[in-house]
Amino acid sequence: MKTTRREIMLFAGGSAVGVLFTPAPWRLLTDTALWSENWPGIPAPARGEIRARYTNCSLCTAGCAVRARCVGDQPVALSGAGGHPLSHGALCAFGLAGHHLPYIPSRVKQGPVKEAAAAVADGIAKCGPAEYVVTLDLRPARTASWTYRRAMAAVKNGRYVTPAVDSSVAVDLSKARTVLSFGVPVLDGWGTPGNAIAARPGFRLIQAEPIESRTASMADQWLRIRPGSEDTLAQGLAGQIAHAAAAEGTGLAEREIAALAAQLEQNGPVLVLGSSRLESTGRTIVSRRETPVPAEWQKAAPVTDLASLPDGSVRVLIIDESAPGEYLPWKAIEKKLVADNPVVVALAWSREGYGRHAQHVLPVGVYPEVAGDIPPAIDSVAATFRLSVPLVPVPEACVKPEEFVAAAAGLPVTDTLRERADAIHKAARGTLFTYADTKSVELKDVKADDFWKALNAGGCWIDAPDDKAPAARLTTAVAELRPVEESDLPLVVVLSHELTPGSPILSKLYQESNLRLGPNCVALHPSCGLEDGAKAVFETLLGKCPVAVTLDAGIPPGLVQVSASPAVLDLCASGARAKVGRA
Repeated sequence: MKTTRREIMLFAGGSAVGVLFTPAPWRLLTDTALWSENWPGIPAPARGEIRARYTNCSLCTAGCAVRARCVGDQPVALSGAGGHPLSHGALCAFGLAGHHLPYIPSRVKQGPVKEAAAAVADGIAKCGPAEYVVTLDLRPARTASWTYRRAMAAVKNGRYVTPAVDSSVAVDLSKARTVLSFGVPVLDGWGTPGNAIAARPGFRLIQAEPIESRTASMADQWLRIRPGSEDTLAQGLAGQIAHAAAAEGTGLAEREIAALAAQLEQNGPVLVLGSSRLESTGRTIVSRRETPVPAEWQKAAPVTDLASLPDGSVRVLIIDESAPGEYLPWKAIEKKLVADNPVVVALAWSREGYGRHAQHVLPVGVYPEVAGDIPPAIDSVAATFRLSVPLVPVPEACVKPEEFVAAAAGLPVTDTLRERADAIHKAARGTLFTYADTKSVELKDVKADDFWKALNAGGCWIDAPDDKAPAARLTTAVAELRPVEESDLPLVVVLSHELTPGSPILSKLYQESNLRLGPNCVALHPSCGLEDGAKAVFETLLGKCPVAVTLDAGIPPGLVQVSASPAVLDLCASGARAKVGRA
C-alpha cells in the first residue's frame, strides 16, 4: 500500500484536532503552570504575623520616618509615618522602594577584607613625612564620621576629608514668604520632601534655571535664564551691576529683572538658594547647634578640604561609599594620590562608583540592613538624632566601614551609637518623639534606657531651638571652569538629579520610561542630529564616556542634560562645556 502526501496531511490534521478534545494538552498546561511556580529560586511569599515596624530612611540626609508593613520579620511595603514632626508623613519614590535595595543585582557580595586590611597597614607603615593617610567621608556629621575623625587623629599624618558641607547652617522654609532658587530642586528631592510640602503654601517660589525641571514646572514663576548666568542675575538683583547688563547676560528682559528685584524687596522674608551672590533676609537661614557627642570624642582630626592636600601626597585612601552623599569627581581625587602604588580601598555596595578605581572593594550593608544615625537635613532648623533601624539582617560577608577604619588606626571597637545617645541624654535638652502615642516628651523626663529603646523603635530626638543664635549665611561653592572655544565643546552641561541608589524596580523604571534619566544617559533637543536611543560618546575637557541619547523638546538647543551617574560626574559639573557625538 502506497501512502500519499495527502493522506499524511489528513492524518496529521485529524490527530491535532483529536488531541484538542482530550484532557492531555490541558493537563500539560496545568502541570507546567504548577512547575513554573515552584522552580528553585522563585521567592516564596512570606508567612507570619502582620505587624508594623518603624525606622528612618537613610537613602539621603532627609531621613524621612518610615512605617514598614512586615509579614513576620520580612518588610513587604514601606510608607511614610504619619504625624512625624520632621517628615510629616511623606516618603519619596526611592524611600517607598527601599526594601528592595538588598536585592540589587549589581551589589558587591564578597571582598578581600584581609588583603585590604594588610594593604592599609603596610601603606600606613610606608607613609613618608610629606604623605598622608586619608579617609574620605561622603556623608559627614554622622556618628561614623566621628569615628573616622578620631581614627585619623590617631594615625600619623591622618586626614579626614569630606565634601564642602556646613552642618551648622539650616534653612527655615516656614519663615520665608519668597524663595528664589537658582536651580535648586526645592520640590524634587531637596531637603525633606514632607517639610517642603508642608511649608509650600506659605511662600512664593521663583525658579531660575535654563531647563523646565520638575521644580520649575511647579513653581509660581519660572525664569528661563542662560546656562551659567546665575551669578549675573544675582549681581543684577543685588544692585552690583545694572539691570541692562544683567538682562544681556542672562537672556531675560530688563523689565523682568526689575520686577523680580521689586518682588524681593516687597515680599520678604526672602530665602535665596543656590547662589552666594545674593543675601537672604529675615532669618530664613539660621545657625544650628551641634548634636552632643561624648567629651572624649573631641580629640578628633579636623575636617580637611581635598583641594588643600598637595598633589601626589596621599599614600592611603579609604572611601566610605556606604551612605549616598555628594560625589567628588575621581579626576580631582586621582591627582592627589602618590605615583608609586597608592592604596585605595572603597567600602561600597556597588562597583559602579569609586569601586571602578579602587584596588580593594569591600562589601557593605545597605538600607534597611544596617543601623546608623542620620544627620539633620538642610531644612531642619534644630539638631536631630534618629536611627536607621535595621529591618532585615545584613549578609555575613559585609564590612562595617567605621569598624574597618577604627581597626586600621588601632582604636577599640565600641557601641558608638549608644555612646552618642547617652551624651545627648546627658545634655537633657530637646524632646523625644515616639510612635507609641505619636507625641513628643521632654528628654529630661525620659530615662537613658527608655531613650535608647525609643530610638531603636524609630523614635527621633529634636533639639530645642536656639533663639539667641546669630543669623547665618548659606554659601555656595562655585566651580571654576576653564574657558573653551564653543566650536570644540558647543554644549553646556546641566545635571538632572542627585546620585541616589535605585532598587531593582526603580532601575527598571529608568530603562522603560523617561521620568528620570537613567545612568549614563543624556538628553538633547531633537535638532541635535542624533536619534532617540542612539549610542553616543559624551566628551568634556576631562575625558570621554559612552552614553545613551534621549531626545526631549524641553531641552533648549545648546544644552545637554546628563544623569548624575559616577561615570559622568567624573568628567564634569553643572555648567561645564561638552559635546556629544556618534559612538
